[in-house]
Amino acid sequence: MALTVSSRSVRLAVLAGAGVLAATAVYAVTDHADASEGQAPPAAAATTDHRTTAPATTPTGSTGPAAPSATPSAAQAPPAVAEKAAPATTPAARATGAAGEKALAATRVTARQLPDRTAQKWKELAPPSTRQPGPEFQLNECVTVRGATGWQQQGFISAHKTPAVQDSLGFPDAASARAAYRAVLAGMKDCEATSRALQKRYGLAADARVRQTATAGEAAAWSRTWTAVQGLSAPGPQANHIYAVRRGSVLVLLHFDEWDSAAPRSYDPKGDADVLAGLTR
Repeated sequence: MALTVSSRSVRLAVLAGAGVLAATAVYAVTDHADASEGQAPPAAAATTDHRTTAPATTPTGSTGPAAPSATPSAAQAPPAVAEKAAPATTPAARATGAAGEKALAATRVTARQLPDRTAQKWKELAPPSTRQPGPEFQLNECVTVRGATGWQQQGFISAHKTPAVQDSLGFPDAASARAAYRAVLAGMKDCEATSRALQKRYGLAADARVRQTATAGEAAAWSRTWTAVQGLSAPGPQANHIYAVRRGSVLVLLHFDEWDSAAPRSYDPKGDADVLAGLTR
C-alpha cells in the first residue's frame, strides 16, 4: 500500500513498513491542512536519517506548526514517504549475529501485556514484522540507536485510536546491545531539554517535562508530557510512555502515547515497574 503525502503531513505509521499500514485504514495519512500552513520551519530544524516507531495521525483540533520533513538516507526512508517503506510482500529479513529471529521473537509482548490495558483496550494491528534495520533507528526526538543487525516490530492500536509500538533490536553481541541501551539512557536524560528546545524553535510554550518512572537492572521507563511538535510525534498536548530493556543481545523498546485530543489521560506511571518486569522476563 503506497501513500504519497506532503511535507506537512503528520508522522505516519511506519510499523513494519507498509505491511501494518495496509492492516488498517485508521492510520491512512492525510494531507493535513491546519493553521500552520505556509509557515516554513527553520532549515536548522531538519533531521536526517530517522525512522519513527509509533503510528500517528493528527489529533482532532491540533494546530501546531508543521515539523520539518526529513532527508532520507540510502538505507531508511523518512516517515513522510510511505511508498519508500518496505512493501507488505517483502519476506521477513533474517537478523544477523547472535540475535536471530528466535531471539527477537522471544521478547515479543501481546496486547494483553501492554500498560493501561483496561482503559486502552489494546489490539494488535497485524502480525509482527522482522526486517533488516538501517544504520540508525530513531525512537523519538531524543533517542537514536545505532548498530542493530536485526529488527522486529509489533504495532498496537487502542480503543481511542492511539498507538503503541514494540521494537526489538538485535545486536551482534551482548556488549553491543548494552552500549545501545546506554545510548537510550543518555538520550532520555537530556530529553526534557531536547524537547523544550524543539518547542521553542516552533514557537510553542516550552512545557515539556520528562521523568524516569522506574528502573530495574538494565531496564528503565520514562514519561514525557508536552505540547508536541508535529513530525516524529503527533502535534498537541500528550503524554508519551517509553520503556527500554536489554535482554542479552537484544534491546527491547516499547512506546505508547496518550493524546489529550483523543481521550483523558488514564495511565498512572506508578505501574511502570510492573511493565519493566514483564519486558525482562
